[in-house]
Formats: sequence, C-alpha cells, structure tokens
Amino acid sequence: MESIIYKLILNIIFSLALCRFLKYSSLTEGLRNAIEQQSKILTKLIQCPHCLFFWTAAIGAGLFSERLIEFGILLLTGWRGGFHLDKIISRFIIRSSSKKKQACHICDRSYERSFLYRESQYFCSYKCWFGYLKNLHQTAGPAITETNTLTTQEVYPVSIENVSPIEAKDLLDSGNGWVYIDVRSIPEYEIGHPSGAYNIPILHRQGGGMIPNLEFVQVVKKNFSHETKLLLGCQMGARSMQAAETLATAGFKSLNNVAGGFGGVRDTSGNLIQAGWAESGLPIEKGKTEGTDYTSLSEK
Repeated sequence: MESIIYKLILNIIFSLALCRFLKYSSLTEGLRNAIEQQSKILTKLIQCPHCLFFWTAAIGAGLFSERLIEFGILLLTGWRGGFHLDKIISRFIIRSSSKKKQACHICDRSYERSFLYRESQYFCSYKCWFGYLKNLHQTAGPAITETNTLTTQEVYPVSIENVSPIEAKDLLDSGNGWVYIDVRSIPEYEIGHPSGAYNIPILHRQGGGMIPNLEFVQVVKKNFSHETKLLLGCQMGARSMQAAETLATAGFKSLNNVAGGFGGVRDTSGNLIQAGWAESGLPIEKGKTEGTDYTSLSEK
C-alpha cells in the first residue's frame, strides 16, 4: 500500500515537473519554436495543458508501474493531480507578483489583503467588482440574429434593477429625468398604458403570434441617449426584461425593469402574485398620443 502511494506522489511530481519544463524553461524554448514551425499537432499538444499532462503522466506511469492496473492508476492520478497542482502554482505566482504592483482595477486604491481577486485583477470592494462586470457586459452587439430572433444577451444582473409599478411612478414623479417605455405591441399599448409612456415594441403582433421588431434598438437610440434613465414595462415583466438586456448590450446605462408590467402577474389559479400598473391604481391613458406613439417615434 505504501509503495503505490509513493508511486502516485512521485508520478504527480514527475508529470508536473516535466510539463513545466517543457512549457516554461529557457532550455526548451528552441524546441517549442521548432515544434510550432514544423507540426500543428505537436503545437496543440504543447499548448493544451490537458494533453500535455496526459502524455507526461503516461511516461511517468510507464516508468514507475509494474502491472497494467497500476499503470492506469498512476496515469489517471498523475494526469489530473499534476494538472490541478499546476493551476494552483500558476495562480499563486500570478497573485504574488501582482500584489506588489497592482492596485484596485477600478479605483486604483493601494493593494490590501482584504481585496477581492477576480479575473486576474484586484478589486477593493464588491462595488468595484460589480462595476467592472457591469461595464464588461455592456458591449455593443447585434440585438437581432440573422434568423430574425432576439439575441440572448449576457448581462450581469446588477446592471438592471427590478422596480414595482408604484416605485416606477415615484421615479417618474421625482423630476430626475426618468422615462417609461412600454415595449408591448401597438394594439396592447392602445388598449391602455401608463400615462405619458412611450411605445417602442420589442415584438410586433403578426397573425396569431409575435415577431421581433428589427428596428427596436434603432428607434430607442433615435429618441433617447445612452445616458437616459429608462423604465421598461410590458404586460407582466418578461418582454421588458428582454428589452432591458438588449438595450444594455447596446450601451444604455440606466435601466429599470418594471416587474409586474401593466397587467400584473398571476399564478395558475388566477391569484395575483405581482400587481401591475393598472391594478396598482396608477394613471392610465388609452389610444395613442402624437409624440409618444410608435409611429411618431419611428419616423423621427
């Protein structure tokens, strides 16, 4: 038993040492350059840590094992053990060297032991970390795919707030420049909508279904700047969240999703889960108003 444990440890160390020698040593730099010029397959072998550890562990297992089953055990432990140990060593080296020279990635505050280490960077607080993620995912990208479907966007949740209809009304009344965009279809909007709401549908009603509005982002950009504080509402809150994610990826920075939307959310038994704008007793308009209806906004 002691013999096999000794061999397991020995093969992990052998695999780790051989891999790091092949990947990083100045003595093997010429070999690495020659391989890159001569063979794509061997280049991938050198560059892929999983592959490299597998073959170095196989060499070690062949040297240290006496039976086939022992070979298999040594191969598996040397491969995975060496790989994970290499990751730990590399992370420790990076962190040790960066502590001396790196401050908070966002605010440049001098490094302290309490800093968060994320994405190979240091952040002094969760506020800076969330700010980094928020900006990271607000990269321009197509809202509509080639097959005319809405793109699923990767947006960190902190960049989009959920507010109730009552909270949305308070923001509108605060005088701080908040704007309500109703992203429901034109017929839904004309039946009833929050007073003063702009109508820019994320989906158009066509036949018995809904199709993406290919000009959604374009129309929003024509009427509002990236700095405009936007409240996005639909019938229940799903389409408006989709609209918020789409606008976030287009660079809009202040986005609130109105949870419950205009009509509210109910369970399968019909019980109210989240009150909507109408059920909250907030002011409503019907029909369309020049300047806030979709036709007016899209023709600007």
